[in-house]
Amino acid sequence: MTFRFYVVSTVAFFLALAVGVVVGSVLDGRIADSLQDRLDGVEQSLDETVAVIDARKADLERDQRYIEASAPFAVQDRLSGTATLVVAENGIDPLPVEDLVRRLRESGSRVEGIVWLDRRWTLDDETDLAAAAEIAGLSNADGAEQVRVALWDSVLGVDPATGVSIHAGASTGDAGSGTTSTTSTTSTTALAGATTTTLLSEAAGEVPPVFTGETLAALADEGLLRLQVMDGGTELVAGELLVATATGTESTMAEPGSAVGELLATASGASVPSVVGESVVPPGDDSAGEPPRGRIVGPLVESGAGGFSSVDDLDLVAGRVAMVLALADGREGRTGRYGYGPDVDGVLPPWQGP
Repeated sequence: MTFRFYVVSTVAFFLALAVGVVVGSVLDGRIADSLQDRLDGVEQSLDETVAVIDARKADLERDQRYIEASAPFAVQDRLSGTATLVVAENGIDPLPVEDLVRRLRESGSRVEGIVWLDRRWTLDDETDLAAAAEIAGLSNADGAEQVRVALWDSVLGVDPATGVSIHAGASTGDAGSGTTSTTSTTSTTALAGATTTTLLSEAAGEVPPVFTGETLAALADEGLLRLQVMDGGTELVAGELLVATATGTESTMAEPGSAVGELLATASGASVPSVVGESVVPPGDDSAGEPPRGRIVGPLVESGAGGFSSVDDLDLVAGRVAMVLALADGREGRTGRYGYGPDVDGVLPPWQGP
């Protein structure tokens, strides 16, 4: 290397440094301005997104208020002249079930409260089985399932000679897919839409209060079920019995839906219009999407018992309205699957027109 090389290298280094300083000072402002412009754009986009979300949330809140306010009009007089037995499995949120009682009462049906079932209802314990068998007029040897069915027969007023409830109404429907057809001549209740205005004797078809009936009262005394009496029920005369059941993912039963499923099968066989509702736990703030629906009521319907409707959104006001409308359809011999899960017929039963 020569001295000239060192001189040239040193000059080149300082020249590059000078050029870098000059160019950098020029571009520094442009880069900063570009980054600020991008940041401003992101902030504006975020503000617009938040505004859209707030607008959608406001729309949903308005829709929810409308749904809740219109619910009484949707169910008004749909079940006049009836009494509804509401049975739920313990562990599910009681608030939707209590609101179901409210909707049933708004429809004109007499509802005393809620019958809650827990694991003792399985009668796995010999002491529980013996107590239940005695109430049913059977023995332990008959087995838990037969004892439970006999108890439901007693509650529903099933005539041993016909297998039909003495409180069943006369209903008609097309004997095809999604429909059932039942007929009973033991009740004085007219077809759907008719109302009972005069006091009838029990022998003439009046449905007596079930909570104070011998069977449920005795079972409650033994702790085999719990009776939740709800204030606000009117002393309506009822000539036809209906059954509304509730289960859900939080049921304490070993197999959610099994307890009410047995009642549904018994009610269907006795020509008592019935419906089952499934309540799901809403997702938390850290969860995304709608909770899965129909996991319990779907298999109940597909089990082959038939003769009843299912609703997979009991936790929503729309689901409670659907249960009332499904019972009204059941009085006419129609059944279906309603809600938001797979394989449903719709959110609500179809409007039939005047």
